Amino acid sequence: MAFSYYSLFLFFFLHLTVYAAQLKHPFKQCSPRRAGEVLSASVNAPCSSEHCTFYKGTDARLEFQFTLRKKAMKVRAKVVATIGTVDHDFVLPNHDVCALLGCPLQPNKPYTYKNSMFVSQTYPSVKINQMRYYLIDGKGRELACIALPVMITEKDSKP
Repeated sequence: MAFSYYSLFLFFFLHLTVYAAQLKHPFKQCSPRRAGEVLSASVNAPCSSEHCTFYKGTDARLEFQFTLRKKAMKVRAKVVATIGTVDHDFVLPNHDVCALLGCPLQPNKPYTYKNSMFVSQTYPSVKINQMRYYLIDGKGRELACIALPVMITEKDSKP
């Protein structure tokens, strides 16, 4: 019987390792997996294992591929940054995901979401513990979310 428990443990460990390996560090899925799956993510900024560096005066572009478990008729994007223990909402110029991808979004079909946000020169140089990009349905439920730590800095300074 111990062999079967060991086999079961090994199966689940390998299964979870495969899921975790899909997103490269420092990206993390922050939405419930029962809603959908983030398959891959990237930004147009240098990333280390600790954070991605967004430079002031540039556009920070994010792209991630995802699938949903259920059909979504209306979807909008939202960005929230946690600095210390305080959440700050950032306004996206094009938050209507349906205008970008076409709705309804179908279940189990891969979609690629792309968006950008200007990093203003007036932003302080700061480390953002978590920057979360959410896709939210018409009822306010999270469909997909990708999180990453970010350092906002001047182009010429060292993060």
